[in-house]
Order: sequence, then C-alpha cells, then structure tokens
Amino acid sequence: MMISGQTPTSLLDSVLQAQTTQVDMGVAVLKKAQDSMTQEGEALVKMLEQTSVTPGVQGRLLDTYA
Repeated sequence: MMISGQTPTSLLDSVLQAQTTQVDMGVAVLKKAQDSMTQEGEALVKMLEQTSVTPGVQGRLLDTYA
C-alpha cells in the first residue's frame, strides 16, 4: 500500500489511490447525512414534547387519527 504524500509508482497505485479517495468521500458524505438525520430526529422529538399538554409524557396525548 502506498504511503500518503508519495507520488504513485504505477498506474495501479494511481487507480487504488483514486478509489480510496472516492470511498473516503463517500464515507464523509454518509456521515454528514447520518448527522443531519439525527439532528432532525432530535428536533422532531423536541417539537412533539413541546406541543404536548404534559411534556415528558411520550406519546400519550398524540392524536394518531388526525
């Protein structure tokens, strides 16, 4: 495996480095999406708790027929 910072010694090294970079970018994008989903979920729970007549009581007063 090639050490970061070295110039590629072959076409295979170049391809492997490009693939590694693409995978790293994909992982970073996925992590960002997961963080965003977590924040949205937490905001939804907070909103539901604030609109409840008795905050802290989860799900008891939520009108599921609306």
